Amino acid sequence: MSERIDLNGTWKVRWYDNQRGDRHTRLFEPDAVLDRAWDAQVPGEIHEDLIRLGLIKEPTLGLECLSARWVEEMFWHYRRSFQSSSLLVGERAWLVFEGLALAAVIYLNGKEVGRHANYFYPCRLDVTDHLIDGENILVVTVESGLVHAADKQTKGLEHVPDAAPQKRPWLRIVQSSHGWDWSPRLLNVGIHGNVYLERTSALRIETLVVLAKLDSQLERGSVTARLIVEGFIETKVTLTVSLPEKDLTQTIEFVVKPGTNRLEAVIDVERPELWWPIGHGAQPLYTVNAKLSWDGNEWVDSRRIGFRHVRINQEPHPEQGHYFIVEINGKPIFCKGGNFVPADIIFNRINRERYVTLIDRAVESNCNFLRIWGGGLYESDEFYDLCNERGILVWQEFIFACNRYPGYDEAFYNDVRKEAIHHIRRLAHHPSLIIWCGNNEMEWGGLEWGWEKGIVAPDYVLFHRLLPSLLREEDGTRYYQPSSPFSPDGAPPNADESGDQHPWNIGFADNDFRKYREMICRFPNEGGILGPNALQTVMACLPPGMDQPGSFAWELHDNSVSFWGGSKPYPDEMLEFWLGKSIDTMSVEDYVYWGGLLQGIGLSEYVKNFRRRMFDSSAAIFWMYNDTWPTTRSWTIVDYYLRRTPAFWPVKRAYAPVAVVVTRESDFVRIYGINEGPEISMELRCGLFALDGGYPLNLTSVVNLPENASTIIAEFDAAQWDSLGTTTHVAYALLKQGDIEVARDTLFLPLFKEMKWPESQLRIRQIEGKAIFESDTFAWRVCLDLEGDTALPDNFFDVYPGIPTTLDWPANLATPKVIRIGNS
Repeated sequence: MSERIDLNGTWKVRWYDNQRGDRHTRLFEPDAVLDRAWDAQVPGEIHEDLIRLGLIKEPTLGLECLSARWVEEMFWHYRRSFQSSSLLVGERAWLVFEGLALAAVIYLNGKEVGRHANYFYPCRLDVTDHLIDGENILVVTVESGLVHAADKQTKGLEHVPDAAPQKRPWLRIVQSSHGWDWSPRLLNVGIHGNVYLERTSALRIETLVVLAKLDSQLERGSVTARLIVEGFIETKVTLTVSLPEKDLTQTIEFVVKPGTNRLEAVIDVERPELWWPIGHGAQPLYTVNAKLSWDGNEWVDSRRIGFRHVRINQEPHPEQGHYFIVEINGKPIFCKGGNFVPADIIFNRINRERYVTLIDRAVESNCNFLRIWGGGLYESDEFYDLCNERGILVWQEFIFACNRYPGYDEAFYNDVRKEAIHHIRRLAHHPSLIIWCGNNEMEWGGLEWGWEKGIVAPDYVLFHRLLPSLLREEDGTRYYQPSSPFSPDGAPPNADESGDQHPWNIGFADNDFRKYREMICRFPNEGGILGPNALQTVMACLPPGMDQPGSFAWELHDNSVSFWGGSKPYPDEMLEFWLGKSIDTMSVEDYVYWGGLLQGIGLSEYVKNFRRRMFDSSAAIFWMYNDTWPTTRSWTIVDYYLRRTPAFWPVKRAYAPVAVVVTRESDFVRIYGINEGPEISMELRCGLFALDGGYPLNLTSVVNLPENASTIIAEFDAAQWDSLGTTTHVAYALLKQGDIEVARDTLFLPLFKEMKWPESQLRIRQIEGKAIFESDTFAWRVCLDLEGDTALPDNFFDVYPGIPTTLDWPANLATPKVIRIGNS
């Protein structure tokens, strides 16, 4: 029978910098002097312990991440003792560390029993010959990987100037922890997973893998339950697999032989309930129970699955290239969402509560898709469970990003192989996970960023041979592509007309987001505009004396894209380009409003352009959804403290299930109605209004919005607009059902600084659970809140001349208060 001895809890830890502190050998003896050792929590991370001890401060605040930099340069020695009895004849024992950060050497009773240097999969060490009867002394030495990889060659692999000292290509840990444009450098160190001693004889069960399949007719499903079992002697076993919701059971007998065994049982399921992405149906989940019995022993485990048929439609496009359409259960799904990055710079702090709020915010903002970016984490099981339950589709990348990696090195190759197998098996049962991708931007970089010199394609074998072969062997149910962006037809990786795209020609030096209106990308899944976090979050970045834009603390928490260009940061130039305003004259609150206004409009331009092209374009996935620490400027709509940034509300409106988009196409203004739900009729009002009041063109009609489509529902000649003047008049559209406004859109052609803005005349009244905003002139970007904690019905919205904007206003909300208006 298998037995586990839990080794979690309080350990002792000592530091060592090669001169001061304790060498690991001083901790080997049972009577080692520990009066200067500190308490450390396992699972945990050393920064957390040092914060508790008062030796460092919270590294997300102010300048404290710099004050904590020394932590990654130390050796950290963990020690604990545990009691164990002698092994029985034929019994074996393993020490298991479910997570180590990063380079670890493990000693049991004074003898080295193993080494491990991969954050992403467990360390399992056979200690059968090292365990003693009575007290056992366990010492684990860990360091950030800088010493482990110190002699590794980076010439030819480098992408950034500090690649040589960092050795990032060699270190299998969250890549952004080495520093990214939106993340500081903070290398996690410690024992971040569960630790236990496992004892067993006859056999050891490694994992349960469950795969659910559904035929293209959506009538017949099947469940494959696969046990990976390590045998030590021939053993007869019975595997019982059940699906209780369908009252189905399958029992099979096997003989487990010495070595690795794959035991499988398959259950056929007639007409299972279908799992759908949010907004397209329900998310029914089934329980798969597995029980293995042998020699009077019994082992049980379970997984939750969903039945859905997934197809990535890449058929030829009638005009150019190929489609890239996610089809779930035969239905095209327009993918809306953002890129998900690690939700903390100390990864051990990311818990279920944090995931729940992040996924809830995604649902609130009308997202149905998250891309797990290749420089971050394979997220915890809780993340994918929540996506299963909420109906959020997941694109999962293997953790490689924006670099070249030493795939030619045998040890590195084999380490990646173990890592990939672990996560393919771990994540196989989740219906939300629909796409595996090899890496972020490396195919693009290899062909177009000057990586053709020196070591050419050093990692090609990883993404074009190793990972796809492992997915076929271990899963076989999901689409895989080697990189993002990627064009499967041999076109350049970031070509607009095939595969997926990262449309970054807008968002860096060029912030004229009007150019989004012309993009034809098939599946854009990374593009964005920089803007501020919520006001409280920005202030948390700025200690006293530095609480103004441009201070040293501001720059430390700013996005590094700000420093890529010329004499001024790109986001500062964006303020001047669009608004004619200088950040040099702004307070922090000023910038949060104006910078948030521009980011929100820029992201909504991105979203609206691709949505109105559905399904020529099949996604509008922006960079990025969440933050890893508090920033002054980032790409996100949900910040580190889980607050809604100013851009949250415009994105939410742009992603609404029913939306309207106004475009100028040559000599015509066209109105697109977008509807993800069943066919519906609505009242359309559209035309032109003057900013200072009046509707020289006012068209009304009843329009039909077909199911799951974008349709041109009206158009008019743009000559009248040109004659009236595009700096004083704008095109608009409103969709209503009865008295309820469902969607609206406004199209500006000039830059905002070129518009002839009137003073707004905003009035607010409340009646019967409603807040009604009225103005005789146009009121631009009415801001009710900059803090982002409250789930407001709307924010950063417009009020049309003479047309009230009515919001549901629950009694639990405070009386609405206008903080800013763009033309006040």
